[in-house]
Amino acid sequence: MQIPAPVPPVREPAKKGFPFGNLLKALLALLLIGVVFSKTNFSEVLSLRDQVSYSWLAWTFVLYVLLTFLKALQYHILFGRQTSYPRVVSIVVWQNALSNFVAAGAGVASYLALFKTEEGVKLGRSTLVFLITKVGDLFSVWVVLLACSVFLWDQIPSLHSLVLILLVVIGAGLLFFGATLLFRRPFVSFSSMILEKTRLARMPLVRKGMDAMEAFAELSPSVIFQMVGQAFALSLLYYLVTLGWMVASLRMFAAPVSDWSIVFVSCILQLLSVVPISIFGSLGVSEFTSLYFYEVLGVGQAVMSPILLAWRATFYLMNLAVLLYLPLYGLFHRRSPESL
Repeated sequence: MQIPAPVPPVREPAKKGFPFGNLLKALLALLLIGVVFSKTNFSEVLSLRDQVSYSWLAWTFVLYVLLTFLKALQYHILFGRQTSYPRVVSIVVWQNALSNFVAAGAGVASYLALFKTEEGVKLGRSTLVFLITKVGDLFSVWVVLLACSVFLWDQIPSLHSLVLILLVVIGAGLLFFGATLLFRRPFVSFSSMILEKTRLARMPLVRKGMDAMEAFAELSPSVIFQMVGQAFALSLLYYLVTLGWMVASLRMFAAPVSDWSIVFVSCILQLLSVVPISIFGSLGVSEFTSLYFYEVLGVGQAVMSPILLAWRATFYLMNLAVLLYLPLYGLFHRRSPESL
């Protein structure tokens, strides 16, 4: 993402050694996308150009742009409006670009670094907002998964156990988060003591988490509950628009699946994004998982594989289009009276 004027993305500090983790993720992505390619051929993907619905294409793009502005609005509100909204949008654009073209970790690093260096937001505060936002996203997925499972229950007998496990585990996690809200000070003190004694606190990622917990404990109850309420409400709105975007993007290619099926698979994909096994915007992982679950829902892999590959190409093009915001914002910022 970026800020006042076009600013190059902030990169994570150089790490020693070869990044085998990212290499393995890239190989996994190529392997899985290769499996999807094996289910179709390039001519089938190209043939989808003749059946593209341009009205759905327009809706897909509008909703994708709206998602960017909604995520920026969420950050803007949760940070107490202490930064200008256009600047926050630029940060979100950078974060999304790095997450979808590089890795999710790079996107998170840019978010933390840019808010700290350009907006003066403490690392603990930005980490806290990020974590609360993620819990809000998880709450939204839990609500939607529960709703669509009710509608599709008879169609997914082989997935009953998986759905129940997901609902129970996520529900338990949300209850734990609620308990943490109520007893945050003793919880933070106890967690910090354990992490210090086990020397896990020396790890950079754990240290960031501890900074967020300390910032969390310092806030008053009224501020905490207001922040969490806003985060959950905005996350639910954001996720509902995300689902609308997913439906529109598959309708663009006349995918023969019901809206509830798209919503259900989208819930699974959202939960998979929490697991740090993907790269390049979940390339390969998303398509491979979608093939499996759509087949369970009655749509063959031969039908869905070219659609999913075309969807991936469209997804990257839309990310590139949204990047145009950065030079436009930089141009506007230089010409604005406040910058003179």
